[in-house]
Amino acid sequence: MIVLCVTGSIAATESIKLAREFRRNDVEVKCFMSEAACEIIHPNSMEFATGNEVVTKLTGKIEHVKYSQEDLILVAPATANTISKFAHKIADDAISTLLITAYGHDTPIIFVPSMHDSMYAAIKENIDKIKHEKSAIFINPRMDEGKAKFPSKEDIVLESLRTINLNKKE
Repeated sequence: MIVLCVTGSIAATESIKLAREFRRNDVEVKCFMSEAACEIIHPNSMEFATGNEVVTKLTGKIEHVKYSQEDLILVAPATANTISKFAHKIADDAISTLLITAYGHDTPIIFVPSMHDSMYAAIKENIDKIKHEKSAIFINPRMDEGKAKFPSKEDIVLESLRTINLNKKE
């Protein structure tokens, strides 16, 4: 199972298509959405795309622990805020708490940055810090129109499946 974390970038609209592409490849997807992502797309859209209930906040069901040891955590889109929180191990919402818990379990985490190019440049130090940590991978965005844009869903699926397969061999 892949846990898809959708954060508050306009690229969140692409996450619906991404989840459907995983399902076409027989991959089960559980979705976590940030509060900002819920302002861009409705959780019902992700529930339809994944076939699973969406986690939007921490509850007594300890979702951050329950889903922290899946095959892969995929943060797509990954905002400057989410990347920076993870770089400094800040856990103040469902996604950041899940990421830190998964990190403690050595669960692979893939980040797909999506933001304005000035923001991308501003958090380069945080990205570099994360790249040197265990189990963290970045898929480079497509740079276009002054923005770090969502790469193709096929590229994201391919890298995700490759990471899962490599992790299972270890």
